[in-house]
Amino acid sequence: MTHAIRNPRTTTRIGMLFAAILLCLMTLFGVSSAQAHDELISSTPASGDVLDTAPKSMVLTFSGDIKKIGTILELSDAEGTGIDTSFEINRRDVTVTPSVPLGNGQYTLVARVVSSDGHPIDKKIAFEVNDPAAASSSAAASSSASAATTAPTESALVASPAEPSTEATETDTPFGGMPAGLVWTIAGIAAVGLIVVVLLKARRQTK
Repeated sequence: MTHAIRNPRTTTRIGMLFAAILLCLMTLFGVSSAQAHDELISSTPASGDVLDTAPKSMVLTFSGDIKKIGTILELSDAEGTGIDTSFEINRRDVTVTPSVPLGNGQYTLVARVVSSDGHPIDKKIAFEVNDPAAASSSAAASSSASAATTAPTESALVASPAEPSTEATETDTPFGGMPAGLVWTIAGIAAVGLIVVVLLKARRQTK
């Protein structure tokens, strides 16, 4: 009976090939996952802008489509007082519209959205409104009020409660809509098949 003699060099080469295949698979899936994440491309106004006219709306543009589920947008002034807003999503663009005109001052827009790949994106945009015309109107109104003989009446501004937001409940599918578990299973089967082919070829060469 003839026994095949195992070649230590062949075994070593097979082990090195197996390790290289696993490394390539891990690198491939890591790069694919990182490239799937979307991000904010631009905003109007941009963070740090000083505007001479109060914006009627703010537009955020992302690199991928944005889901409505899980989107949270909060606008506040320099004192941290919240300002009611409404928003509209048109694929990659999110338009935020204040419910009242913005006066002079500093504002902060905090955005938390969920991109098409299920990845959450958190952004904070700070801007300032410095409208000379609005400042002149405010000064004139203050002068008229101080000249009045009647005592001023106090009024309380009651902000309407913000609508409850719904957090994202959809499953993260970073691999082009396929579940991550299925992708890894396919990759594992492919790797095992390749290893079997290499082992059979090496065994034939050693006979």
